[in-house]
Amino acid sequence: MPRYTVDVTQDYSQPAEVIFRALSDHNRLSRVLGIPVKRVVDGRGDVNGEGSVRRMGLWPLTVEETVLSVVPNQAIHYRISKGGAPLSNHRGDLAFSKTGGGSRVSWTISFDAPPVLGAVVKQVLTQGLRLGLKRVKG
Repeated sequence: MPRYTVDVTQDYSQPAEVIFRALSDHNRLSRVLGIPVKRVVDGRGDVNGEGSVRRMGLWPLTVEETVLSVVPNQAIHYRISKGGAPLSNHRGDLAFSKTGGGSRVSWTISFDAPPVLGAVVKQVLTQGLRLGLKRVKG
């Protein structure tokens, strides 16, 4: 199966710490992504940190994502741990950085999928992330 990559970057006038708080809180992601998102397993040390699991979407199209690692105000790494077929090897990475006027978030998602489906999913994810990141207010 081919590998697909989605890269979306958004600049903000707020500091990286403010944007990180908004995007690291599983229970606030519904407002960003426009779909139901709920933390179903607390992370170790931080409820939204490493090992935490969020359930996204509406049944029967739900997926669960597990946070692999978090570097506060700098990075979040996660993967789909349940659901998502026929996509496989899904991984998401958010990078937070300071800019002269605030901050920048780069969100990268990569996954394997059958050719036609993969192209459609890539387009949907790209559009969804672009719109969602514009909704973040901190």
